[in-house]
Amino acid sequence: MHTTAARSLGWTFCVAALVFAAGAGADEVKPLAAGPDHVAIQGYDTVAYFTDGKATKGNGSFEYVWEDARWRFASLAHRDMFIADPDHYAPQFGGFCAGAVTNGVLVPANPEAWTIVDGKLYMVAGGQSDITEWKVDAAKNIERGDKQWPLLQAQAAEHNQ
Repeated sequence: MHTTAARSLGWTFCVAALVFAAGAGADEVKPLAAGPDHVAIQGYDTVAYFTDGKATKGNGSFEYVWEDARWRFASLAHRDMFIADPDHYAPQFGGFCAGAVTNGVLVPANPEAWTIVDGKLYMVAGGQSDITEWKVDAAKNIERGDKQWPLLQAQAAEHNQ
């Protein structure tokens, strides 16, 4: 995977995302890939991955604020589905690159490079070839990412104190 390129490309956005991720308090920080405008995952409709099977841009008319970020949806129905169960629809690792997370790095993901594994949404910073590569060893990558994620959350909490 192009982890080095993804790190350098996304590092600037990573700092902004961490700053905006501090919602309720330092012990509850959940890093979230949101830009300076607080829009999560570049304005893509996270429900559409599950219902339509494709990456779909959301509409500013259908927004919902969750985890200190603005989530956009393509329809009112999608917004309502998210409100009913945001943990189900939100991307894993806060919308950061699933490949970079396995290496202990937060890089905002590319919403066009995604997959659903065991009912959970994962994204990577690169393109289709990168998500294809990540999926080859998805179980191992998820396991490694799940181990790194609490450490990255703790680092975000320290950063926001």
